Amino acid sequence: MKSPRRAVLKRTEQEAEWFFRDLGGKIPEGGDAGTRAAALRIDGWLHEIPPFHRGVLALRYVPRSWPTCIEDELGELASVVVRLECALHPTVGSTTEALERASVERLREEIQICERARARHERSWRTPPMTASEERIGRLVRRAWRHVALAIRALAKARGVGPCVVPGRGPR
Repeated sequence: MKSPRRAVLKRTEQEAEWFFRDLGGKIPEGGDAGTRAAALRIDGWLHEIPPFHRGVLALRYVPRSWPTCIEDELGELASVVVRLECALHPTVGSTTEALERASVERLREEIQICERARARHERSWRTPPMTASEERIGRLVRRAWRHVALAIRALAKARGVGPCVVPGRGPR
């Protein structure tokens, strides 16, 4: 049996994913009244949490296209990891797009190093030591998961304990 807290976190995650992935993080102008009402509730909860957490949830759930090697290596956290990597190399006067392009290039280089190391050690019976690149990427991924978890918890606190508001998902 799931704990009540875990159930609330699961509902919160479903609502955030629906709001950002399916609705693009926006309240629909027309259409189904139930969808609009659910989007309004979720948007209200999102405005109760710090903008940093809202941004992490948007990065996590709004679909973006990244180079294949980054999507393969980082999966669903690619956008969050790219943005965290950007923060390690701030540049005054650069646009977000320019910072992300530079971050993608750095990550691509790190991933290539990781892939070469994996290929070298694939034939070995020993567990290979982690390369510095694998450690850096692993640290970014762990930070990304931590930020997502904190954002979900903040949103869960704002939403409280009620049933899932996503149309068609019913009480859970």
